[in-house]
Amino acid sequence: MDQQQTKASSHKGASITVGIVLLVILFLIFCFRIVGVGDIAIITTFGNVTSQTGSGVLIKAPWPIQSLTKMNVQVQKEQQDASAASNDLQTVTTTVALNYHLTPNTAGTVFRTVGVDYKTRIIDPLLQETIKATVSQFNAEELISKRPVVEASALKAISSKLGERGITVDNISIVNFNFSTAFDQAIEAKQVAQQNAQKAQYELQSAETQAKAQEVQATTLTPDYLRLQAINKWDGHMPQYVGADGVFGIPLTK
Repeated sequence: MDQQQTKASSHKGASITVGIVLLVILFLIFCFRIVGVGDIAIITTFGNVTSQTGSGVLIKAPWPIQSLTKMNVQVQKEQQDASAASNDLQTVTTTVALNYHLTPNTAGTVFRTVGVDYKTRIIDPLLQETIKATVSQFNAEELISKRPVVEASALKAISSKLGERGITVDNISIVNFNFSTAFDQAIEAKQVAQQNAQKAQYELQSAETQAKAQEVQATTLTPDYLRLQAINKWDGHMPQYVGADGVFGIPLTK
């Protein structure tokens, strides 16, 4: 009888031990969480956002009491193609690259108001809207010649709009501008005309400079100067024929 009680007690103790181990495992599975670097953990209690925490180890109540959602707060890149009209009604297509990150201290608000799909619901439409509004402020030639100004204008606009939604803009870059074939041909023709005009201006200035030089030279070619030049170039040999004025215009003694 005592042996049976001992065995029963042993089985009961083993069952309790197994139960405790299972509870610990379940606790680790449902309550123990590790938040990696670059993430923010959003804690919801019965469906309401109650707290947020950065990277590290945390313990939460098991589901369905509490749940955890991780949101990335590292810099991310979004690149889009956009089409817009300049203020001189030229159709422009461009590729824009946006670097942004979720503002850590407002991640909970973004999760509560928008959810985890904030890129599709906020960033994508606002980026398109910003590019259209920015491009419309410049004519087609200014978009090419003043690209840094265009980028600065777009950066200011989208930083303000996304900042209000809890998203920080790090940088925006306009990769390129593409115009219609007719506009490209017009720009090329204008550049050729400008180059031809510059060439003609250079040739005119060169001709004027040469004419002035010849005019100055003509005023310095006096008879005495010409005789001196001839003497300097003489090789010392008497010519076979001497004119009436002698050698180098110097009369010969008789």
